[in-house]
This record gives sequence, C-alpha cells and structure tokens, in this order.
Amino acid sequence: SAGVYNEWLYKFVGKDESFDMCNIRLYSIGVLFNLGAHLLHERSAGRPLLDSLRPGNFFAGYNRYVWGLVLTYSLMGLVLAGVMKWFDNIVKLFISGSSMYVSAVLSWVIFGYAPTFHFVAALVLMTMAMLMHNWEKIALFG
Repeated sequence: SAGVYNEWLYKFVGKDESFDMCNIRLYSIGVLFNLGAHLLHERSAGRPLLDSLRPGNFFAGYNRYVWGLVLTYSLMGLVLAGVMKWFDNIVKLFISGSSMYVSAVLSWVIFGYAPTFHFVAALVLMTMAMLMHNWEKIALFG
C-alpha cells in the first residue's frame, strides 16, 4: 500500500535526511506526476498545452473555499508526513479513523447535521478497533 511505501521512504531511504528534505523530495515527485497527468488530460481534450499552464487558466474556478481546501490538505499532509517519519502506519490509520469523531462533532455543531446509522456504526467499529489494538496497555491501568 502507499502508506507502507511512504513509511519505508521516510524511515529507511530518508533516515539520515531532515524531515524537510524528505518532504521536498516526496512532494516534488507528486507535483511532477500530477502536472504530467494534467498535461495529458489537456492534450486528450484538444486544448493547447501551454495555454492550460497560464495562471488565469490553471487556477480558473478557484475561490476562497478551494484555497481553504488546498491549505487544509497541505497542512494535513505535513502532519501525516510527521506521523510517518516518527511513528508507524498503524498510528496513521488510527489518526485517520479518529478524525471521524472530530468530523461528526463539527458537522453537528456547525451544520446541525445528525450522524446517520451507518456513520455511528463506523464510529463504533473504529472505537472497538482502537480498544482491541491497545488492549494490553489498557489492561495495565485496570
């Protein structure tokens, strides 16, 4: 999986590099890959390649909400990169699963959205998985 590969890149390939250098290397690869995908898409649509890279065209349709998402996902990527550098993949998965709790509370407070049965069932499963994974540590306190 991609998470295991990223963990390997941070801990073994980049073990002697700083956190920032690992991020620059990984994000550069991501930028080049996505730029290539964008150019292939533009070419298949029959649009001129250099036209699509002009700032007015490349960022067409971006508003404050899109920039908010870009900022949010950028910060989330940096946090997860730190998790992968100093912890392991299972911690990253539990952090992602735990974000469901934050999402549920914020959706309820901000939008008044009540969670569905399926969402609550997923929260219960996530809670059970966290408890089972940490059962030995919990037993020490009990």
